[in-house]
Amino acid sequence: MSTQFAEETLEETLSFAPVCRSEELEPGWGEALLLEGAQLALFRTDADTFYATSHHCPTSGAKVMARGILGDTVVEGQAVATVACPPHKEVYRLDTGACLNADSPAAASAQDDGS
Repeated sequence: MSTQFAEETLEETLSFAPVCRSEELEPGWGEALLLEGAQLALFRTDADTFYATSHHCPTSGAKVMARGILGDTVVEGQAVATVACPPHKEVYRLDTGACLNADSPAAASAQDDGS
């Protein structure tokens, strides 16, 4: 099975492209990659859900998001997967990119169920 992601930005959505086999991504960890000139961070949660965000921190632009801490939090009664930006500790939803603990710009994100 291959995992495909698209980088979604405010300006456009790129088409999906195969980037690796899903079993090549370690659960609970992120990996950085360059796809069509875009630096992305890929994540596989412990629940075997796959996400991609821009590798750039939305606040500073530093290329660090693949090294963020994966977790989850409850939003409106539902557990959602999150990543904390390493330098600022801002927490972003992996499904929407919304920042949950600061007044920061959203992270560009995409989700794939691995199928």
